[in-house]
Amino acid sequence: MQYLYETHLHTEQGSACGKVPGRDYIRWYRELGYAGIMVTDHFFHGNARPDRALSWDKWVNEFCSGYEDARAAGEREGLQVFFGIEERFEWDEWLIYGLTKEFLLDHPDMREWGRAEYLRHVRAAGGCIVQAHPFRVRPYITNMSPCLGVDGIEIGNAGNTEKEDGLAVLYAQGRGKFVSAGSDVHWVGHRKPEETLAVVFSEPLRDVKDYVNAVLTNREHTLRLMPNRGKAYPAPAQLDLPCTVYGEKGEPLPVSPLSIFEK
Repeated sequence: MQYLYETHLHTEQGSACGKVPGRDYIRWYRELGYAGIMVTDHFFHGNARPDRALSWDKWVNEFCSGYEDARAAGEREGLQVFFGIEERFEWDEWLIYGLTKEFLLDHPDMREWGRAEYLRHVRAAGGCIVQAHPFRVRPYITNMSPCLGVDGIEIGNAGNTEKEDGLAVLYAQGRGKFVSAGSDVHWVGHRKPEETLAVVFSEPLRDVKDYVNAVLTNREHTLRLMPNRGKAYPAPAQLDLPCTVYGEKGEPLPVSPLSIFEK
């Protein structure tokens, strides 16, 4: 038996780029044969929908409403729904799992956190961090400032080009970290069925903490990827991105960006 999980999904309640409420995804993913979805709306430094002028409590409540809407529908219709966030730094974005709404409410200072603070606090809270869509180049982001302290690497993203995914595969090879795939979906029908990606387990996940443990222990799993994806792209002669390499504690390292391809 295979259990498919969507790990990268946006709602209109939490993400400014989302176009449907969380509840609208439930039937779509059930019909595609998924066991569950993870709502990862853009957080405070990313393309979040709630007005940043709101008080922190109101901001968090609005931000979490997309997940809560999806979870309520999932409970009615038999689809697991887990909570995550996608946070942005200067040039890269992270998918973070294992935090809770209560954690967010208790940490208004996270509006000021950088990589090092996120690494420290997420670890202390028992969560995990996956680097989202490495090597993506768009007008709004040039995404590759790798951090050696993250727990996983998204090597399949339905919004990436073949080259971008291939460089992510090359980067992940030999690192011993969990690799993931996600649709990065913003509305129902945003991706064709064959472009709807997943992390696949042989047993169902009990809850989001079970997924966090799978990432941290690099539990055996497979990926549902885009057709003809999953192959490494040849190492570039240069890396034309504003790329800084960050260490295990989120500190910038004095190394060449091309060192990320060294095993």
